[in-house]
Amino acid sequence: MPPLSNLIIMKQLVIFLLYLFCYVITCAQEPSKVFVSNERIHDFGKIFEENGKVSYTFNFYNKGDKPIVINDVSAWCGCTTSSYTKKPVLPGKKAIVTVTYNPYNRPGSFSKEVVVLTESGKSYSRLWIKGYVVPYLHPVEEDYPYEFGDGLYLGLKILAFGSLRKGELKTVELRYANDTDQSMTLEFKMEPYDPYIKFLGLKKLKAKERSKMSFSYSTPNNYPFDRLIKIYPIVNGRCLKTPILVTFTKI
Repeated sequence: MPPLSNLIIMKQLVIFLLYLFCYVITCAQEPSKVFVSNERIHDFGKIFEENGKVSYTFNFYNKGDKPIVINDVSAWCGCTTSSYTKKPVLPGKKAIVTVTYNPYNRPGSFSKEVVVLTESGKSYSRLWIKGYVVPYLHPVEEDYPYEFGDGLYLGLKILAFGSLRKGELKTVELRYANDTDQSMTLEFKMEPYDPYIKFLGLKKLKAKERSKMSFSYSTPNNYPFDRLIKIYPIVNGRCLKTPILVTFTKI
């Protein structure tokens, strides 16, 4: 199975190629002159993540002299979905396109384009939704899915550095949380010890505090084999039984 970093790159490439394909197709089309929306942009303003999805309905009118069919509505983003009138829209009649945005884990400003294809894909209309997502503090299990014990939650249980060349330096970010009502001192013990692993950002956590740190690995020249290192968290002086695994492959 390819390393996680390679899978992410492959997924991003597929999304980019799909978007590029749709863009090229759209460029070969023309904006519809007879299928007209009451507005092109809707600003949701400030929305709250904890309230869930928001939707807005755009009204379209057939200004032409023949029926129009909406063939597809594309947003190219899993966070934005749509529903629309499926029946042919007669001249002078109205159709609707409802666009829904999911703000889950998407804090801050957003702006999403939606393309409405009509006339067997020969014409299109562009819509936009935008707004600002006010985040909320998720339950610790949602943001830090791995419970290691003694109130310690981590965002990862495997630090996968992937393929490394001699002398190459890579960094992996680790998010961690103290889900207790007491302060927490967090340390680590490596087995086997490896001086080429460094970590930055470690500190004493306050009650219910969440933070992050960076693990870096600088590949030495004298390792002719792949490595598997176990890093045991030490919470308030007590070594936990479950280790974090560090893996990499030597090129």
